Amino acid sequence: MSSLLKGPIRRKVVVTLWHTLGVVIAYYLAFLIRFDFIIPANYVDTYLRTIPFTLGNFLIMFHLFRLHRVLWVYFSIDDLQRTGTAIFSGTLTNAVMIYFIQGNTFANYPRSAFVSSIVFLLMWETGWRFILRSIRYRAQFEEDQNKADRRTIVIGDSEQADVLLLRRQLLKASIGEIVGVVTNDETQQDLTMHGLRIRGPIENIGEIASQLHTNTLVILPPYTQPQEIRTILDACSASQISPEYRVIPSLEDLAAGHIDVPTIRKVAIEDLLNRKPASFDRAVISNYLRGKSVMITGAGGSIGAEITRQVAKHQPTHLLLFEISEFSLYSIEREISQRHPDINVIPYTGDVRRLPDIEDAISLADNIDTIYHTAAYKHVPLMEKNISSCIQNNVIGSHNIATAAHQHGIQRMVLISSDKAVRPTSIMGASKRLAEHAILQQPESQTSYVAVRFGNVLGSSGSVIPLFKKQIAVGGPVTVTTENSRRYFMTIPEAVELVLMAGIVGKDRQVMVLEMGEPVKIANLARRLIELSGFVPEKDIPIEYIGLRPGEKEYEELMTADENVVETDTDKIWFLQRDRDYEESIDIERIQQLVERKDQQGLRSLIAHLISESYFATDDLPRQEKITTTEC
Repeated sequence: MSSLLKGPIRRKVVVTLWHTLGVVIAYYLAFLIRFDFIIPANYVDTYLRTIPFTLGNFLIMFHLFRLHRVLWVYFSIDDLQRTGTAIFSGTLTNAVMIYFIQGNTFANYPRSAFVSSIVFLLMWETGWRFILRSIRYRAQFEEDQNKADRRTIVIGDSEQADVLLLRRQLLKASIGEIVGVVTNDETQQDLTMHGLRIRGPIENIGEIASQLHTNTLVILPPYTQPQEIRTILDACSASQISPEYRVIPSLEDLAAGHIDVPTIRKVAIEDLLNRKPASFDRAVISNYLRGKSVMITGAGGSIGAEITRQVAKHQPTHLLLFEISEFSLYSIEREISQRHPDINVIPYTGDVRRLPDIEDAISLADNIDTIYHTAAYKHVPLMEKNISSCIQNNVIGSHNIATAAHQHGIQRMVLISSDKAVRPTSIMGASKRLAEHAILQQPESQTSYVAVRFGNVLGSSGSVIPLFKKQIAVGGPVTVTTENSRRYFMTIPEAVELVLMAGIVGKDRQVMVLEMGEPVKIANLARRLIELSGFVPEKDIPIEYIGLRPGEKEYEELMTADENVVETDTDKIWFLQRDRDYEESIDIERIQQLVERKDQQGLRSLIAHLISESYFATDDLPRQEKITTTEC
């Protein structure tokens, strides 16, 4: 007999006994409540006479609705709805049976017992299940907290935190075990939600994280703005802790419940830039590029690849990708071809220093409308040691592209310039300044020539961010030139979008300038990146100041006193209007001869002659004290 009670049979017996006890007790309580706990003798007889078929009726209903198969510790809202339907159906059937059994009447039967029995039976069937589920959940929660390798604090308002907490079991593998909630809302602090205490304000996150032994912070709106993130990092740094920082930046995703592992990403250095998105009509870009043939030089580089991606989104007919690096060209060509199979992508391995390569590439496409010229050498100290290569690539290469654009009647050429072209102290900066002049001095034709200046972009090849990451990965030190060195920064997507817009709104022979905001201290950038990598600056990873390298200066400019900046109708885009023509014409043939002879000193002398002294400075800039520096 005992063997028959094991497994599924045993469970069915126990569940049936549980249902039986519940029906009997609920039915009796219904009578008891009706008569104020003193049931008259004739109604006791009614109870005893009707309880057998009442019990049988409910047990049949419970079986039909398969309540015996519900796992109690996983009792859900769906199970509650099914249980309620079974009880209501059983009560309705029972009322009909009693009505006919008593001779088509409810005489001597308390009809309120029907309603009361529904309430008591629903409490019996669901109450114990929720109690068991709560016990199991609490036990599991405490066990998970004790075992969790990653202990997480959620920083956000209760509305957003609630959405995340409802799915914390599904997201545990990604964000760990949530042990607390932090907010600036004083009305919510010291209350609890989902069993977790709400703490605050975020200025105390370092102390709170230390108390809860937290190693991960998940930041929700509205605390995903740069200032709030910097506050969180500062608080943790002051407490000498180094948690992992993660962010869910989209309030829409939270509201719609679209939270998954890819949505939850690590906080990046870009999140700390205090820059507002440019406000202009993006349809202008789309209307200009749709159906056009576009050529992009340096298409495999950081800027060139992003220009390629963004141009492709606007449905051009042809994309001519001109790149000297075989692997970089292969990578971007494959990416664009897979994402936009309707675009005719033409990959060409060529060198901007060779005019025949450019001519041959252009002949492969169908009437190129616009050229975005990004191919250039950009590393300042390296170019100081390779002057002829730098001038040949950046100046002669730009001249070759401009010449080909003129000869082929291409509608527009856009040169990607640099803030280092302003009062250059380096060969690289001087080469970009001369590249600007090389295209601006082209003969009048149907081609419009536009140069676009902007500062550094985060994460581009050769920039400080990849270097810092590699240095952090090996334990440091992180090398910074000087404590006061600062640069303008923007993200690659933002820079490219503004470049596309500036290339459209810019008029022939104009130098456009992108508004870069406030310069960022490189030392602060290094500290933030160390913190975001899960370390404490100077404690875990040292910062070493190595001094300015050849050609470098402590900060960059986008314009000088000799140039008037004029605001355009487009947000964050300006253009330069000179007071006087202070530069001589560039003798490209003379430059080519010096390059071919590898005459480094001759090139330096020519650069000093072509660029006035106010631009080709060798000292640190006298206006340094006027420059403000933003914290990153």
